[in-house]
Amino acid sequence: MATSFVLLSLNEILFHFSRAAAGAGAPAGICDEFASNAAWLAFIDMDPARAVMPALDALARGESNGDLVIRDNRLACPDGRMVSALFAGPVITDRLSMAPTEPVTLHVEKVDVPLLLAGAVASAGRDHTRLSWHGGSGTAIDIAGGTATLEGDSTRTRAAVTVVANAPGTTMSSSAPRHAIEEGRRTALDGGISVDSSAWSGILAYYARTLVPSTARSRSEGAGPSDGT
Repeated sequence: MATSFVLLSLNEILFHFSRAAAGAGAPAGICDEFASNAAWLAFIDMDPARAVMPALDALARGESNGDLVIRDNRLACPDGRMVSALFAGPVITDRLSMAPTEPVTLHVEKVDVPLLLAGAVASAGRDHTRLSWHGGSGTAIDIAGGTATLEGDSTRTRAAVTVVANAPGTTMSSSAPRHAIEEGRRTALDGGISVDSSAWSGILAYYARTLVPSTARSRSEGAGPSDGT
């Protein structure tokens, strides 16, 4: 069966992803930043809907957790569960922003969707940052000079990663795909973002958890659309 896609605007992505995060159990302070980090993936020609669904599912099922601690440059969940990418993203952005010119290495224990951390890394505005998957897969994302370079299978989930910022001398394979981030952003704004329809349905299901049933009183007082639904 062929995969079908839905074309969405960037604002639709930001709105629904934020509400879906709330439906999966994330607090309001996390949701908007998560949505922004996820939408960034569209700028490097990746499907943000496919990327976020495993993270939403893991959080909603209690397989990952946002109760995180940093010790000795290691970000982990004390109770042994996976690190939730929804919560780890803002932590990484803050950590990299604290000393914007100094080299930083941060190890993240097994995280549900490592790819989602790339948007957080990019938002910190470092000159050169690398996100490397553990496990010998050779998977990495380099963000430098307005471009993102992807090597290996960046869709691999449930893996530990290392974030290295302002580290000179790191190189990627010359054949690794490179994406101009600003060009990707303009394309997303002008032409929309194509996402997997099945993943989009999952996001809408989490979004629906944040809604409450209408009542005769709410409709009579103006809540909801004008058709009375």
